[in-house]
This record gives sequence, structure tokens and C-alpha cells, in this order.
Amino acid sequence: MRSLTVGEQRSSTAPLVVIVPGLGLPFYTLPTARALVARGFDAAVLDLPGFGSSRPWPTRPSIHAIGLTAARWVEATASRRPVVVLGHSTGGQAALTTGLALSARRRALAVVLAGTTFAPEQRRLWRLAGATPLAYRDDGPAEVDPAELYRGRTGIVAILHSGLRDAPEQRISRLPVPLTVTAGVHDAFVPVPWLDRLALSASSAPSVRTSLLGGSHNNLFTHPDAVADLVALAAEDATRSAG
Repeated sequence: MRSLTVGEQRSSTAPLVVIVPGLGLPFYTLPTARALVARGFDAAVLDLPGFGSSRPWPTRPSIHAIGLTAARWVEATASRRPVVVLGHSTGGQAALTTGLALSARRRALAVVLAGTTFAPEQRRLWRLAGATPLAYRDDGPAEVDPAELYRGRTGIVAILHSGLRDAPEQRISRLPVPLTVTAGVHDAFVPVPWLDRLALSASSAPSVRTSLLGGSHNNLFTHPDAVADLVALAAEDATRSAG
């Protein structure tokens, strides 16, 4: 599989931020990765299921396959350092799978779920379609890499259907590591009651942080500094968990 490591690998013991993009489209997450590097972190953007490259894809285009593959990547490449798994949109659903898989084997871990889909009332395509124009109200076409969209055109639909069948509010109750849930204030995919429900459902997490940031759904592109500041707090959580 492909991963883009942003930064200089400053220390094998410093926290690594692993970014799992939504719908398997890595391009829009790069501003946040660069903002994390500016704060002294290393960041790795995972190209899963592989829309940034030609086929064959390294994993199936479903949230759980993506999440489990991400967990294997972390175990293989960052076994001795604290890790923050940052998942966005359907990548948040996948990151939840990653966090659950990794938590059985490591303590130095925190999970950040940003713009996590899908609120229960949006788990029908027609309802999701109705929310979409408002969800992206602060976003623009510059956030999209047309080549990624073209290569992933069939897999994106498969990830979408996989995400619609998921109930993260149930799975999140088993996550035993520090958790942050966040969304853009104008993100219609993540209304405040849904954000609060995710936080309240995380009954096994030792700490839960919630935050509304600027922007709409893709605020990893439009508000990278605010997202990076929040992830930096999660990195402190991961480091404390290691002790």
C-alpha cells in the first residue's frame, strides 16, 4: 500500500499522526498534514484503498477493510511510538476500526474522529443527498484531485454503501483509548446532536474531547491549523496513556 509521510521522522519515540481520508481520497488532507509537521509532528497520510495509485488496490473499498489495513500498517511501521489515528468522514468510521484493533495491543494511542459519518437520520441515500449541498457549503473544487476521483469512481460508491451500513455510535462504546470528536460548524453531515451522541456513547474511553471548528465538511483542507491544534492535544493524550 502507499503512504505519504510528511515530515522528517524527527524521533522514533515522538507521536506519529496517521491520517485516514474520507472516501479514500487523500489529496484534501495534505494541508492538515503539513500543519502538523509545522507543529513538530510526523504525519502519514494513508492511501487506502488506493485511489491515489493504479490498481490493484491493496484492500477492499469498505470502511472495515480500510481500518484493519491501517492497523496493520501502524503495527508494522510505528510499533514503538505513540500514535494518533485521525480519521475524517468515512475515514473516521474506518479509523474507529483501526483504534479498536490497535487498542488490544498498545497503550500509547489516541483517536480523533473528524466529520464522522453518518448520522442515523442520514443512513438512506435520499436523505444523505438532501444534506450534501449544505455539508460542503464552505468547500470548493480545489480540494479535489480529479485523478483520484477517476481512479476511485467505482470504489467510492462501495465505501459510501459500506459507511451507510455502519453504526459507529454502537462500536465506539468499546474504544478504550482517549478520543476526540470534532466537526466543522457548518458541516450538515455532522449536526451537533450527532457529535454529542458519539461523545456520550464512548463509555470505555478514559477521556473524550468534543470540538466544533470552523468550516464545513472538508475543513481539513480549509482550516488545517485549527484541526492540527486539536490533534496536538490528542497527541498529548496518547503520550500520557503510554506512561
